[in-house]
Amino acid sequence: MIDRRALGVILAGAGLAGCTATAQPPGMVPPVPQGSIGAAPSRLRLQAIQGGAFLMQTAQLGATKAQRADLRRFAPFEVSEQQGLVQAFGLLGEAVPPPPPPAEKAAMLQQLQAASGMQFDQLFVAAQVQGHQEALTTYLAMAEDSAAPAADRAIALLAVDRIREHLTYLQASTQGRRLRR
Repeated sequence: MIDRRALGVILAGAGLAGCTATAQPPGMVPPVPQGSIGAAPSRLRLQAIQGGAFLMQTAQLGATKAQRADLRRFAPFEVSEQQGLVQAFGLLGEAVPPPPPPAEKAAMLQQLQAASGMQFDQLFVAAQVQGHQEALTTYLAMAEDSAAPAADRAIALLAVDRIREHLTYLQASTQGRRLRR
């Protein structure tokens, strides 16, 4: 039996992505492949959760430590986005804690915790850009993976545009202007 909340995620993703153009009679819901809801998380889902945890942790630091007001405003939006993705994936089955960060990400988090002022802002933007680039790669792969559960693909389709928006914002915040106090 399909969890109604998960079905909502699937339908919202399909509708927003323009995927409803398939030949289905009005009011018919396309069948969900067995095992796609509540199945063990895929490698891509685990990768997305791990990357999201890094983005959320860095954004939590940015919300309080960023010197620039625009970065302090951006950070809570990123935290909220990552919490939403965790909740959406949680609707699909058991909540999965993120795998521990790779050594490189753990070192970046330590650098951010130790930094302050303009140095923090520069490290924060660099960490967010790198994390969003990696997230874009992961979510694009998930969206294009025909073997991935439909619900994962729907979440990925919705996430990709938001990731692109954040990358554009972050890259624009460093181009043509110096990180200043």
